[in-house]
Amino acid sequence: MPITHPPPPVTRLGLLKGFMAIFIPMCLVLMIIGAMHYYTFYTTERSSIESRELLNVDLAKRMIEKDIADVVSDLLFLAEHIERRGLPEALPWSREQQISEEFKIFAKNKGFYDQIRYIDNTGMEVVRINYSNGESRVVPESKLQNKSSRYYFKEGLALDRGYIYLSPFDLNMEEGEIEFPLKPVIRFGTPVFDSHGEKRGIVLLNYLGDRLIQNFTRAAANIADHIELVNNDGYWLSSPRQEDEWGFMLGHEARFQKNNADAWRIITENNKGQIQTESGLFTYTTIHPFVTTIRDTASVQEITEIYEGTGYYWKIVSRLSSRELSATLPLFIQNHSALYFAMLLLVMGVAWLLAYSQQHHRAAMAQRDYEQRFRYTLENIELAAVTLNLKGEVTFCNDYFLKITGWNKHDVIGRNWLQQFVPDELVSEIDGIIRRMPDPDIFPLRYESEVKCKNGEHRLITWNNTLSFDADNHVIGATGIGEDITDKRKAETDILKLSQAVEQSPSVVIITNDQGLIEYVNPKFTEVSGYEPAEVLGQNPRILKSGETSQEEYKDLWNTVINGREWRGEFHNRRKNGELYWEGAIISGIRNSEGKITHFLAVKEDISERKRLEAEVEKQHRDLARSEVLAAMGRMASMIAHDLRNPLSSVKMTLQILSKQLDVNRDSEVRELCNTSLEQIRYMEEILSDMLTYSLPDALKLEWLTIDKIIDMAISLSQRRIDENRIKLVINYHPGLPTLYADATKLRQVFSNLISNAAQSTESSNDPMVVIDVMLELGLEGTAIRIEICDNGCGIDKHEREKIFEPFFTTRAKGTGLGLAIVKRILDQHQANISVTDNTPCGSCVTVVIPVRHQVISDESAVNIQEKVT
Repeated sequence: MPITHPPPPVTRLGLLKGFMAIFIPMCLVLMIIGAMHYYTFYTTERSSIESRELLNVDLAKRMIEKDIADVVSDLLFLAEHIERRGLPEALPWSREQQISEEFKIFAKNKGFYDQIRYIDNTGMEVVRINYSNGESRVVPESKLQNKSSRYYFKEGLALDRGYIYLSPFDLNMEEGEIEFPLKPVIRFGTPVFDSHGEKRGIVLLNYLGDRLIQNFTRAAANIADHIELVNNDGYWLSSPRQEDEWGFMLGHEARFQKNNADAWRIITENNKGQIQTESGLFTYTTIHPFVTTIRDTASVQEITEIYEGTGYYWKIVSRLSSRELSATLPLFIQNHSALYFAMLLLVMGVAWLLAYSQQHHRAAMAQRDYEQRFRYTLENIELAAVTLNLKGEVTFCNDYFLKITGWNKHDVIGRNWLQQFVPDELVSEIDGIIRRMPDPDIFPLRYESEVKCKNGEHRLITWNNTLSFDADNHVIGATGIGEDITDKRKAETDILKLSQAVEQSPSVVIITNDQGLIEYVNPKFTEVSGYEPAEVLGQNPRILKSGETSQEEYKDLWNTVINGREWRGEFHNRRKNGELYWEGAIISGIRNSEGKITHFLAVKEDISERKRLEAEVEKQHRDLARSEVLAAMGRMASMIAHDLRNPLSSVKMTLQILSKQLDVNRDSEVRELCNTSLEQIRYMEEILSDMLTYSLPDALKLEWLTIDKIIDMAISLSQRRIDENRIKLVINYHPGLPTLYADATKLRQVFSNLISNAAQSTESSNDPMVVIDVMLELGLEGTAIRIEICDNGCGIDKHEREKIFEPFFTTRAKGTGLGLAIVKRILDQHQANISVTDNTPCGSCVTVVIPVRHQVISDESAVNIQEKVT
């Protein structure tokens, strides 16, 4: 039953009126904030502009003063250089020429002096260097001029030692005319004295003013479009408008004070400062070129007298028009338009939300009244009822929910459902369901989950979920009405677990009716027996009989289970494919509520592997016992070899010496006795050697070798016996034989022994033959070589085949019975197999299978393994 009750309808006109009532006052507030912001921005920007103008004007002044100071330094250096050279006195022409060359180099290196001259006290040029287009040139004596009538000579010669003459900054003139292109110059001069302190002339430098103006402009590059250099009469020496420059030289009256009279009056009255007029903002400072040339040691009084005496100065002025100052408003708009546009949108959004909220408030109140009536209904049903909002918080629960969970109402309302009532392992899953609540298409209307009770227990509840909607059809929550199915589901779960336990049991489970007919088998039964359930249902378990279990055992089985006891025992049954296997079984009766047996339950386990392991352990016990016997035999063989070999060797040597000293004709019988004795001694030595070889086997010396060479060598070792018995030997080497990783010497011994035995077994045959087949064998355990040695002799009895590889067992009158035992020992070291079968129509075949590569295990390691198994 959905909780849907729309609020009263909201008209667009009412929503628009509410929006405008909120939006207009908020816009007024935003405008006031913008005005205050602009005022703060304007004052900050104005302060920044004024500071920037002052800084750049000061930098320009420092650059001009530095340039003048550099020229003064060069001038004093040249004057001192002339005095040290003795040029003021009457000099030979060579010294004068030398100074000219030095001045020429100086002018070229500096690059900003138009002329460098030395003029004596009569006004005659003694040395003159002209610089033009990157080249400095010495003026010949014939072209030197007398400058006694020029103002700069007179004023410069009148100075005392160390004082500098500085001409006004103007344009250079040649022959009374202004030189074009315009060449601004400043003349610097200082007197020169001889060694007696007499004034003998002046050094004069014509400084190219373009360099000073360029440095001035570069120093104030940030304000180059509105900075000016003006002389004390208001004429421009440097201006962004080049047509206004040098008015006092070019004859036009373009002066600063013409358009800025008020500003000029204040600028001339003060040394530096900043003023604002109707024309704009003026930033200015003053340069006194003559004061700049004064030595550092000059007194304040001397500086003041020079300054007041000349009255010559320059003004550096930067001018920002009122229009440029008012450019802060467009800049403010450019920098902050996006911000205020975003704020306007925000104001619109907030106004709309507030208006929307007001209009929907009445609808929300009506919705709340409806939900209260709905909850009253939920309080009276015998089912759990819980309401969650979109955050997963509980907004309602009925008394029945509190009853089954044990919580109090104040422990539930307002609490987060995930944190309070959902088990930890289900939090992620339930959280995903709550997150899907806003989308009705994917929100589950039915769901089962556990709920935590106050006492810590979990109750399983199946919920029928109903979404709640607001007036705009948006989901605002969900109400779940649930049924407690904990006990019901527990019973179902127990049955399911029992069923799964039987189905997944590693043991065979069979249930029969009281007549012994199969009604159920689990999957393990099919896995073990090979029978499908459809093949055995309704059948008697006797279909598995192999015939090896007696009737008495079956009779005892039925008597035990019918009497209500368990029967435990073993069956040797047969699988569907005919293979025999062992089963350990427990069989008991299943009783109904009245105690009557209605079914029989058999739980069985395949114990074939256990039986096999028990047999293997028993075999390992036998092998261990045999190893202990061999160890004792080894000790005995060592003792016999030590105690008997030396006496046998002495007897053998004596018989050999005796046989050589006998007369062939007279002592033939004695010689025959000696030979017989020697043969018996050699036979005894062979017995001792076989005993030592078998009881104390050597370690393998492994190498890669080919089987054909091993067999060929073994044949050559047995050739004497083959020839004696006139045996026909047939050898077949199949193609593709790989190399072996084995001990060549021991394998030769193996095959030599086997070939000799095959040859001996054909002694009674009319047409003796031995056939050797060598082939490649691919098996589950890897690649191997199979060697078959077959003969057509008398063969080996079936009962004797099981003993022929045991030590000291032999079917011949003469022999130790260790040959085949040694063969078996060597092949075991190579992890090879040997077997004996009948050869049709007569004789026997010995088959040897040797792996191509194997891991050799020593006898001692084998014994240790057997000890661990047992």
